[in-house]
Amino acid sequence: MNIDETKSVAEIAVEFPFSKKVFDSLSIDYCCGGQTAIGDACTRQGIDATRLSELLDAEMAHENTGLTAEPDFSNMSLAALCDHIVRRHHEFTRAENARIAALLEKVCGVHGDNHGELLEIEAIFTILRKELEEHMLKEERMLFPYISLMESSLDFRVPVPAAPFGTTRNPVAVMMREHDAAAELLAEIQRSSNDFTVPEDGCSSYRELYAALNGLRHDLHHHIHLENNILFPKAIRMEDGTALPKNSTDTFTGCVIGEQCCH
Repeated sequence: MNIDETKSVAEIAVEFPFSKKVFDSLSIDYCCGGQTAIGDACTRQGIDATRLSELLDAEMAHENTGLTAEPDFSNMSLAALCDHIVRRHHEFTRAENARIAALLEKVCGVHGDNHGELLEIEAIFTILRKELEEHMLKEERMLFPYISLMESSLDFRVPVPAAPFGTTRNPVAVMMREHDAAAELLAEIQRSSNDFTVPEDGCSSYRELYAALNGLRHDLHHHIHLENNILFPKAIRMEDGTALPKNSTDTFTGCVIGEQCCH
């Protein structure tokens, strides 16, 4: 496929969902750093654009077999997308957080004396888990319900209730900053673990721990991509009246009444 090197990584990830697997394999950030032009991203990683095109072609051919296709998130209603994020990614994150915490306690108890990096990882993960839990609650209790309410109000052509946080941009900005912070904490864990490399004396629990941390990292990339690159931009455009639900001709401008959420 021909790549427009001026397009952002996020634009390509949204237009061609299969590209995310390729970006992951090349360590190209398509979630928090998704606004980077694909040409610049390739340069940073020392990747030739022609090679990237070849890899994308191969992944596209594999997707066309129907074995790896995913839902069309870019055309999903915002309410359905919020529900998917909660059911698929929030529930996964909570379950993995609990599993990883238990594994860390076990592995640190056995190997912590010989592998000091495990104690560093445990300390970083404790911060990450707390921040993710608080972050997901803010989305579930305030931001996502309001986005769904805004969409349904416009669908039924009734006035959109004023947002308790002023404008959707306020909590979105907070959520995106928290996404950046979570991604950096996971990157610190990746560095401390030598890219999740299990040492020679590592036991099965050690391997399970590193696999779980790497799995959380991959899931968080996709999780953040759905929010940063699809849900949040569409919600803001909807609030601005530039991208309304189907069959709606109404517009809505957020009424700023103060920043009360997510602070």
